[in-house]
Amino acid sequence: MIKQKYFNNLIAAVVMMLVLNACGFHLRGNIPLPDELKNMFVKAPDGTFEESMEDVLENAGAVLAANQAGADVILNIVTAQTKRTVGTLDDRGKANSYNFLFTVKYELLNAEGFVVRTASLTESRRYNFNPELILESESEEADLQEDMEQDIALRIVRQLSSITSIASGKKSDKQDQQKNADKDRQPSSK
Repeated sequence: MIKQKYFNNLIAAVVMMLVLNACGFHLRGNIPLPDELKNMFVKAPDGTFEESMEDVLENAGAVLAANQAGADVILNIVTAQTKRTVGTLDDRGKANSYNFLFTVKYELLNAEGFVVRTASLTESRRYNFNPELILESESEEADLQEDMEQDIALRIVRQLSSITSIASGKKSDKQDQQKNADKDRQPSSK
């Protein structure tokens, strides 16, 4: 009787795992990238977001190239900006909470320089500020920044995991500008 109940529970658990796997469910942070995106170069502005992005990509199975020439795709982080605004004021007019907004704009380029995907993502957080606990507030602010960076990086990888082809797209505006500038620098052959 006990063995039958145990067996039924085991069968139910296996069926649930199969159903969740079949519908595409993955644990947070376990997002597989398509094979054509696994050889990737990340180009990002200075800051901590590049490290967060690279960590999440490596966890998703990407092999990060040392340079653009050795990559099948280029993840170009165009901007990664944090904005802090006052959330609420106390009765003396001092800030007692802040809102954080972290915005990332990125584009994915294939090896030929064509834009495969472009997007802008935003995460926001709010935290209470106590002027008597400055060190704790600074630590909380750093933790919130790290949390927002991690969430945006995961969202980018989720978006990239849905890409089915990197063959088409349009040329990046920056690459068009660079090509035109290169043409202007070349001497004419008249």
